[in-house]
Amino acid sequence: MPTQINTVLGTISSADLGPTFTHEHVTAASSGSELDGTNPFDYEGKLLDVVAQMKELKAAGIASIIDPIPLDLGRKVEFMADVSEASEVTIVCATGVYIDHGPMAAYPPYFRMRSLDELTEIYVKEITEGIGPRRIKPGVIKCATGPDEISKHEEKALRAASRAHLQTGVPIVTHTTDGMLGPEQCDIFESEGVPLKRVIIGHCSDSADLAYHRRIVERGAFIGFDRIGLERWMRDEIKVGAVAALVAQGFTDQVVLSHDNVGCMHGWPNRPEMDDPDVKNKRSFTYILREFIPALKAGGISEETIQTILVDNPRRFFEG
Repeated sequence: MPTQINTVLGTISSADLGPTFTHEHVTAASSGSELDGTNPFDYEGKLLDVVAQMKELKAAGIASIIDPIPLDLGRKVEFMADVSEASEVTIVCATGVYIDHGPMAAYPPYFRMRSLDELTEIYVKEITEGIGPRRIKPGVIKCATGPDEISKHEEKALRAASRAHLQTGVPIVTHTTDGMLGPEQCDIFESEGVPLKRVIIGHCSDSADLAYHRRIVERGAFIGFDRIGLERWMRDEIKVGAVAALVAQGFTDQVVLSHDNVGCMHGWPNRPEMDDPDVKNKRSFTYILREFIPALKAGGISEETIQTILVDNPRRFFEG
């Protein structure tokens, strides 16, 4: 049954979502960079750059992206709206906070001090009333866990996401670290009464453990193979085999694909590895279409299955 989805340009029907990548970022910034007056964000210059990348993606056949950047990693909803308007790519933004431990920790102290009820209220207010002067409403809720364990603050954020979902119907996208703790995230969501068909457990492609993958899909959650082209944790040829295994085992309807690419970074250290042509090729918004999907097809995955993964699964994630 079609449902209405919040996008950065207003609501659309889920029937109009089209081919979708479920975990991409228009922009990202290290937490606190907005306080550095010596390093201003070049809005117009970055806008031209990211619009060009999104136009390339649109021309390649992707109609929509979910951008689950949390509010503490440089979320810029007005920038997303300008990118969407100029590129004609539908963009769904998020409310939520990031991990509070590990090398990429964010989770500002203000949110650590807020109670579970207060954090839930913040999420619900953004979803129902919108963000900033343009009242841009998130269409997903983001939550995250760091390495090795779920901290008390991360658990609070997962529970707040759960309660905000139950109040608004907006689904949940997660970050996992180092390919772990996806099943434990599911435990928390289920304890709060969240149907796992409204959850994407993110970054499962960082793990090659098919038993780990099955512990997620057997419970009904969507599984995010959403770091395609990012080979720090796992080579892409292994990801091809893992997707093929899930399809062969009957879990096609729960697989979603994405890159976890970032259109423009702000406030991060320079990344000299990005000068490598092979890295540049893989860290783009069209790598899945150009190389990963052909590799899946070469491994026996049908065009019908590809369409299920790119079109039907993101739509059903929103429709429940």
